[in-house]
Amino acid sequence: MALSSIENIFAQARDTSQEDIDRICSGILENLYDPEKSAECMNQLRKLYLIIHASSIQPCLTSNLVGTMVNMVEAMDPGKTKECLLCQKILTEILPCDEKDLGMETGIKNNPKEAANCSLIYLIQGDKEKCWTSLLPKVEKWLSSQNIEFDVQSKLLSFLIAISLEHQSMLQKGQIESVNAYVCDVLVKASLKQAPNPYTINPFKKEQTMVTEVDGTPSRNIFTVLNIGQYYTEDQMMNIFCFSTLYKWIYNCSKEEEGRETVKSIFHNLVGKTIDYCFRILDQCERKPKIPSDVELQNSCLLETINLLDLVCKIDEGQVARVYQEIRRQHNRLSQDLSKTRLMIPVLQFFLNHSRTVAHDPHDVFKQYFHKSLSWGFTDTAIAFETVMFILDNLETLCEDSTILSNHFPNIFKILAWNPRSFVSEFCEILPALMSPTSSVEIFHILLDLPCITICLDVIEKCNTEDVATVPETEPNSSMEAYQHPFYRPMFLFFTRSEGGQGDTINRLAAFHKILEDYCRHPRVVVCSQVVPALLRIWFEVILEEASTDFVSHLLPVLIERCGLLYNIPEFKADVKRLISQYFVKLLKKHPTILLDQQSDILDFLMTPANITNREDFFANMVWGVGEYCSTTNDERCTTENIRRFFEVLEALTYELSGMIASTTTSSVSHAKITCMLMSTLAKLSTRCQDLIPRAILCCTKVARQQEQGYLDTDSQETIINRAQELTNILKVPNFAATALNPSSDIFTGRWHQDSSSLPTILRGVYQIISTE
Repeated sequence: MALSSIENIFAQARDTSQEDIDRICSGILENLYDPEKSAECMNQLRKLYLIIHASSIQPCLTSNLVGTMVNMVEAMDPGKTKECLLCQKILTEILPCDEKDLGMETGIKNNPKEAANCSLIYLIQGDKEKCWTSLLPKVEKWLSSQNIEFDVQSKLLSFLIAISLEHQSMLQKGQIESVNAYVCDVLVKASLKQAPNPYTINPFKKEQTMVTEVDGTPSRNIFTVLNIGQYYTEDQMMNIFCFSTLYKWIYNCSKEEEGRETVKSIFHNLVGKTIDYCFRILDQCERKPKIPSDVELQNSCLLETINLLDLVCKIDEGQVARVYQEIRRQHNRLSQDLSKTRLMIPVLQFFLNHSRTVAHDPHDVFKQYFHKSLSWGFTDTAIAFETVMFILDNLETLCEDSTILSNHFPNIFKILAWNPRSFVSEFCEILPALMSPTSSVEIFHILLDLPCITICLDVIEKCNTEDVATVPETEPNSSMEAYQHPFYRPMFLFFTRSEGGQGDTINRLAAFHKILEDYCRHPRVVVCSQVVPALLRIWFEVILEEASTDFVSHLLPVLIERCGLLYNIPEFKADVKRLISQYFVKLLKKHPTILLDQQSDILDFLMTPANITNREDFFANMVWGVGEYCSTTNDERCTTENIRRFFEVLEALTYELSGMIASTTTSSVSHAKITCMLMSTLAKLSTRCQDLIPRAILCCTKVARQQEQGYLDTDSQETIINRAQELTNILKVPNFAATALNPSSDIFTGRWHQDSSSLPTILRGVYQIISTE
């Protein structure tokens, strides 16, 4: 209801005619300076702002009204603050426009207050008529004078920072140095005395008290943002403002300067003062605050301070040794307090950026965070976000200079398992960096078990925060009870381990999946299962591109096992099985020698008909792969003996499957598909060992006869019989069968359809001769 009302209001605003707009503008001009009609004027200003904001085409405002609003903003009359702010908002919507319409054709005002009030207008208007070019020297001069009030100073400095963000080249070296000197003075020369109470009724009482530290003791050092006072002087307010904007100013002005030495010379004095100021804040952050809520203030200042120190050390590497010791001390302090975990991220960033300069190996620092801190911190949204962003921002450096990612990926995956909706795209980028020859298989198991990891984390979290009754050593009936059971507890601990290299998976995984089934419809678990296929696809692409044949050979038994060992969410199982089946074919095409490397595992898999039921696509692709790649063309080890071993297993399976289809009414279409594939593979293998051709013909003939009297539907029955007859006819001409069933790789290049000696050309010629006769 509320949304529809808002839509109606916006629709009315969009449909406002130009005549109505002109009427509103006239009313504003008439009422703007009339104190008695202030409320009416405010309503008209609000209405005009809504119309401009909602309209896709900018309405036409009279130049008289635009000029009047500019004058209002310039003056910023304290008695008409609301009207001035609304005028400013309206101007920001209609800018940029012609200078004459703004009434600014006379150029930049010489009054710093008026220029400061119009600074937002100048920024949006752009450098038309060299507006910025003429204003920048004046802003530098006004800031250097230090005789203007805080509100004006802050607006002028904000204007300079905005210019430095997008148009840093407009700032001359001398102007940057002048502003740096101004900032240095503001940072170190602010008063330590509080401002007098502006509401005092005693005009003769001039007593001023000192500002205090966060712990309540009087301050004896330079004033900083962490000093506490009841009222602040203008130089103290500017000190706070400068610290809040210091990072942006230094970063913007240094990023486009050519040469480190040039940047270093420009910021030399400011770097030193910034470090002194930051060290003072670090000291204040160690004090216990008198007011508990000031802890958040300390934490915020600590984050900004460490980021500032990191930035100035990039500008002047000579300061790194001095700062590095202080950051190490801060790390030792923060690592003892779990509530400070989020503050560790900028510390890690500093170590990552500057450890080489001081020849220090920060491995222990990173291990402490990713092993210990992240073990519990993954449930904190802020910590999870900061950690993921830190990894993304430093992906290349972390991969090259440390083993943190490849060793502590289980803890990193906890972030995704706990927040599966939030970090999918980020983990798609991170995943390849986590993979190494030693960790890839373990990561494969983690991806397949990611829903189970989510369950384990949720169960452990609930058991740690709720009173859960101890369960006797009987068979548990739920996940919560299983966690209390001595048989299942080690499994929970394995799935929530903090470090890799402790084993790829566990025994009795099927039993563990069974006990976790009460969570199969839990929203977080369902979403997590939907994330897995996207990551699994990326994992396979990396393996396909970079893995060696030896690695793929060792991977094959894992694929065979895990294709039928997945957590029981039907959609999840179907997606994962389909992916494994698809990428198995791609891996086999690139590494065909794995067929003989893992021959015994493959034969064990193929001789079990039950595998057809729960791994149909994978089983079909395995049968196809044996027929396609088990040849001397792909592997010199494909001797007659090896071919015969594959043939005999598949032959027995074909008879068994055909007999089962013929004798039962519950056979499915998939069984017909597998039967056809088995016959084709037998035919291909027999052409590579021609002693087997009679057995292949006999097998195809028997299958056809059995299916003539079977219970399959008509289409499936005809498919099997036709395939059997086709293969039988081809195999009766062994030399032709060898060529037809084992085509050269030239068939994929198009040569077969052009070469005069190729099979298609010969067949076309024979067909023409026969048809002519």
